[in-house]
Amino acid sequence: MILDWPACRNARDLGGLPTQDGGRIRGGALLRSDNHAALTPAAVAAVRASGVSRVVDLRRPRELAELPSPFAADPIYAHVPMLPDEIDYEHPDDSYGPLLDHNKERVAAAFRAVAEAPPGGVVVHCRGGRDRTGVLVALALTVAGVGPEAVAEDYALTEDSPAVAMLMTLAHAERVYGGVESYLRGAGVEQRHLDAVRERLREPAFLTETRSGWGAFAEDYAELFRGELAAKIWDRALLGGFAELVRAAPGPVVEVGSGPGVTTAYLHGLGLDISGIDLSPEMVAVARRDHPQVRYEVGSMTDLRLPDASLAGLVAWYSVINVPDEALPAVFAGFHRVLAPGAPVIMAFQVGDETRVREDITFHRRRPEAVAALLAAAGLEPVLRTVREPAEHPGLVEQVPQAYLVARRT
Repeated sequence: MILDWPACRNARDLGGLPTQDGGRIRGGALLRSDNHAALTPAAVAAVRASGVSRVVDLRRPRELAELPSPFAADPIYAHVPMLPDEIDYEHPDDSYGPLLDHNKERVAAAFRAVAEAPPGGVVVHCRGGRDRTGVLVALALTVAGVGPEAVAEDYALTEDSPAVAMLMTLAHAERVYGGVESYLRGAGVEQRHLDAVRERLREPAFLTETRSGWGAFAEDYAELFRGELAAKIWDRALLGGFAELVRAAPGPVVEVGSGPGVTTAYLHGLGLDISGIDLSPEMVAVARRDHPQVRYEVGSMTDLRLPDASLAGLVAWYSVINVPDEALPAVFAGFHRVLAPGAPVIMAFQVGDETRVREDITFHRRRPEAVAALLAAAGLEPVLRTVREPAEHPGLVEQVPQAYLVARRT
């Protein structure tokens, strides 16, 4: 995805690239660009606010003197030169093989800088965002499981960067060293660093499955549940109470997992400044079509691209049902981070202990007391917990009780 970073060239988010085993690269995990010397103070602030935890600057020391980085004094900044000031070997136009051969320790240090970065996005850049950046990004993507053709296609998005050059580079690593991982290990990268980059870059399998499943079902689901709130008096009552809480300390609200936009649009109608995010681009397209008065974006509750303490409220209406148990603590910690002190979150989900699969989507039923305990552990104090009996609605016969929780950031 091309990033809107004014005064930056080649700024891209590598998220969405496919892995060879059917997965994909996590959005916001690895970003690339040219140098940042021309960034305005507002752009620098935007980069910091985007969730970036590390800026890896691959330039030589003399390049830093010519074009200082605005992040140089920032804790997120790491200067890891990948080339010496003077190069004493031939470097052909159609391969970066000599760069790998003659700079093993430097390449290894740059790779470790990505692996050891704090949680958050990593930005890799050099002077022009092409050669050194392209090589390090290619190595990281290959370790994460992206195939050489996809790596080369992304590299070619940069001006004057023929895909064949990266294909030849990866082929060189395979022929001379036995592959990228073997090259990196020989250069001094430990297995834990390889594992850390894979973990950082690869999207969890449940997200890939959920996106694909809901994408295929988006139009049918929207049609089936277009008027569902009209028949759900208790849902409307609880959402109305949530709206009153937000209006007492107004500000922006986000619904995570907003689907076809029915709940988001309802709360917008109650006067909230609300937008929706959903993992499925198809769901977002449906929501934008059916509710043009509300803003909807593609995103994930597992990686909220929002500033700390920026929300007056958060809605998770039947959306954590697709999140496995082991991922819930991190999701709730993300809710806590983006909510302002005292701001509420409201959730709905089905009661039960089992996991079901329908339309190739996995659904988790849960006990409200267990979810309330996880919210409390994340610093979200439960203030309301209620359960209603299953009911029959147009197009839907509920099989189990329905749970509702409201909590506040402490």
